[in-house]
Amino acid sequence: MAHERIIPLLNTHNFRDLGGYPTVNGQTVKWGKIFRSDKLSQLSDQDQQQLTTLVIQTDIDLRSKEEITAAPDQLPDHIEYLSNPIFQRDVTDSSKSVDGLSNELRSNPLAGRQHMQAVYHDMMTSQHAANAFHAIFAQLLTVNEDRSILFHCTAGKDRTGMSAYLILRALGVSAEIAKKDYLLTNTALKNFLNGRQAMLRAAQRPMTLIDNYTALWTADPSYLEAARQVIKEQYGNINNYLSSAVGLTKNDRADLQKLYLN
Repeated sequence: MAHERIIPLLNTHNFRDLGGYPTVNGQTVKWGKIFRSDKLSQLSDQDQQQLTTLVIQTDIDLRSKEEITAAPDQLPDHIEYLSNPIFQRDVTDSSKSVDGLSNELRSNPLAGRQHMQAVYHDMMTSQHAANAFHAIFAQLLTVNEDRSILFHCTAGKDRTGMSAYLILRALGVSAEIAKKDYLLTNTALKNFLNGRQAMLRAAQRPMTLIDNYTALWTADPSYLEAARQVIKEQYGNINNYLSSAVGLTKNDRADLQKLYLN
């Protein structure tokens, strides 16, 4: 049976299945069990039917309260909804309009990349974020055997991307393969971002602003590396981060691997 990595819904850009990735010990992440996405506030009836087909039990919303209020998820009634913000506010700037971006992003050509690197650094030093990651794993451990789970933010690339990276690593997927999943956002968002760039050029926005806007909507290796550097410096390795900061026990990891690996 063929499986789709990037699932084409009408009103999302970055809805993906985390299945199919090999682990370092020769197992494979199960298809159709863990899904990641960008915002779900404009799902069509057809999209909602697709979520029903994917037998999603729980939708974990990683956005801030402000983002949720502005654009609440549109879900089939039977899907459990869980608000679990990684940050208290959207520090990624994914939810901001172009006009809402800071003056620095209009004048400093490096501001977008520097901002995102700082976001990832802060995400990995924040106990609030670690607690939110813990809550994701807690939900993964309670999903019914015949159901699946979904987590998302606004763009589906930073809060969602880091959550997916940690999940894959906890399941025994190598750092290199987990990084490839992180960077796949750039393929999923390519058409969306190309369209936004064209609109900005047509509106004669400054090139510095366009470049920084692109940086905010890109999954860049340097962003992930900023997070991995924090993990290395403060915890030694990913396993120590998952146990010490996130509170994932050896038994938890064994149970996760039983649930989500073939």
